[in-house]
Amino acid sequence: MDIETFINKEKKLKKVYYIYAENSYLRNKFKEEFIAEFIPEAIRDFNLSSVNPGDEYLKRLKNAVQTPPIGAEKRFIISHFEEGDSLNKGEKEKLLDIFKNINQSSTLVFLTANKIDKRKKFYRTLKNHVLYQEFETPRYGDLDQWIVSRFKEHGKKIDKQSLKILENMFSNKLEILNSEIEKIVTRYPDKDKISYYDIKKIISREKFIEDEEIFKFLDLIGDKRIDQALLTLKEMLNRGVYPLYLLTMLKNQIELLMQVKFYSQYTHDNRKIAKKINKHPYPVKKALQRSRNFTQKELEKILEEILRANYHFLTGYYPDQNTALEMIIIKSIAY
Repeated sequence: MDIETFINKEKKLKKVYYIYAENSYLRNKFKEEFIAEFIPEAIRDFNLSSVNPGDEYLKRLKNAVQTPPIGAEKRFIISHFEEGDSLNKGEKEKLLDIFKNINQSSTLVFLTANKIDKRKKFYRTLKNHVLYQEFETPRYGDLDQWIVSRFKEHGKKIDKQSLKILENMFSNKLEILNSEIEKIVTRYPDKDKISYYDIKKIISREKFIEDEEIFKFLDLIGDKRIDQALLTLKEMLNRGVYPLYLLTMLKNQIELLMQVKFYSQYTHDNRKIAKKINKHPYPVKKALQRSRNFTQKELEKILEEILRANYHFLTGYYPDQNTALEMIIIKSIAY
């Protein structure tokens, strides 16, 4: 269930909403939509408060949910747990007590990035006292629909090539994706359909180098086409792309190839492998094709060479990083 559907179905407010979403974009979106739908602007100054983790968190939360509303029927409290926030076992028990004893005129929205182990007693007890709801970060085909729907909200369509470019560049990092989509629709207020070339004018040049040229360059390495790979490398370096940046991209790609090659022993379905390693199916499909050019041992040797070079780059061992990177590429293709 998506956030809009959930909000629209809520006719009678509950005392506690316990909302899990690993992605901060979704947690913030729920908070914004809940406030817009259920909390009149006229009462927000005195009857809407935030209580977030920190010193004496549970004491502050307990006081907030027990405080009666001022000049209104309801008081609303929002508590937001980010990725680094957590509670120990004893604190969780106290949190349950707060949920159980919340004031009848209060509604608490508890947002968390921490997934609950549903086999444990905490979850079973929790379900008796709160409305528990999870919102999963969209992946694979759902991510396609999410991007399309974001453009649709602005009255725009997006072609398939543009859709894949955005997915490959930002994966399911919804905060970044949303920000880039906002930039695109703001730049083209009168266009009904956004094309690849429209996007290319908006997204930063560095990101397009990453998505277009670097992946073509990595394809050449995967195909062991040494002359063309070195020519492409020189062109990128001449345009000012940092050697260490290229080295990092190469490391990421080799690690992906190693993961995909390992799981290809069991299946050649790129979607199944993508789910195993939590990646989008498209780059996994490309990696499956590239991985056929290497043995697992060759990939391990290349990664070892890259990690050694990375250390030397950072310590200043190589005075000429461009030449050093060329030598690393030659070694990589030679394995």
